Amino acid sequence: DDAAGMGVSGKINAQIRGLSQASRNTSKAINFIQTTEGNLNEVEKVLVRMKELAVQSGNGTYSDSDRGSIQIEIEQLTDEINRIADQAQYNQMHMLSNKSASQNVKTAEELGMQPAKINTPASLSGSQASWTLRVHVGANQDEAIAVNIYSANVANLFAGEGAQAAQAAPVQEGAQEEGAQQPTPATAPTQGGVNSPVNVTTTVDAYTSLAKIENAIRMISDQRANLGAFQNRLESIKNSTEYAIENLKASYAQIKDATMTD
Repeated sequence: DDAAGMGVSGKINAQIRGLSQASRNTSKAINFIQTTEGNLNEVEKVLVRMKELAVQSGNGTYSDSDRGSIQIEIEQLTDEINRIADQAQYNQMHMLSNKSASQNVKTAEELGMQPAKINTPASLSGSQASWTLRVHVGANQDEAIAVNIYSANVANLFAGEGAQAAQAAPVQEGAQEEGAQQPTPATAPTQGGVNSPVNVTTTVDAYTSLAKIENAIRMISDQRANLGAFQNRLESIKNSTEYAIENLKASYAQIKDATMTD
C-alpha cells in the first residue's frame, strides 16, 4: 500500500466531511433567514396599515370620537406586531423578540450558528437592540460570516425617551460559554393613557406618530434588505462549497484507486 497516498486521502476525506457539515450549516442558515424575513414582511404589512390610519386621523374632518375609534385599531395593530415578534421562531429559536435566550443559544449551536454578540440596553444609548448571528460556513474554525438581527417588537421599533429596548440573546463574543444571560423584556412607552407608543387621538399626535411609523417601516425595510443580501451570500457559498466537495470526492476516489493498485 502507498502510505503517503493513504495519508493524503485521509486528509481529503476529513476536508470533505468538514465541507459537508458546513454545507448543511449553510442550508439551515438560509432557512433561518427565510423564516425571519417572512415574519418581518408580516410586521411591515401591519406598519403600512398603521401608516394609513395615521394619515386618516390627521385629516381635520374627523371628530375626536372618530379618532378614538382609529386609536383602538392602532392599539390592536401594535399588539399584533408584538404577537408576530414573540411567535417568530425557527426550531424553537426566537429571533425577533425577548423570549427564550437560553434556548436561542442551544438551538443556534445545533444549527452550526452562534449568537456572537448582543447589543444590550446598557450599550445601546438609544439605538436599536440587536444581536449578531455567526454562521460556520467552512471546513476550518475561522470560516464564519455574520449578520445582525434586530428586534421587531413595538418597544424596539418605536424606541425613544422612556422606552429602552432589549433583545433575547446572551452577552457573548467568540466561543459559546455555558449559561445564557436572560435579558429583561422591554416595555413600550405610553402617552396620556393611550396603550401604545403610537397616538393618533389628535391631528398633532397623528402627524407625530406618522413620522414614528415611517421610521419603523424604514427599519424593517433595511433589515429585510440586509437579510436578503446575506441570504444571497449564503446561497453563493453553498454553491461553491458543493462544487468543492464534488472535486474533492473525485480526487479522493483517484487517490484511493491508486493506493489500491500500488
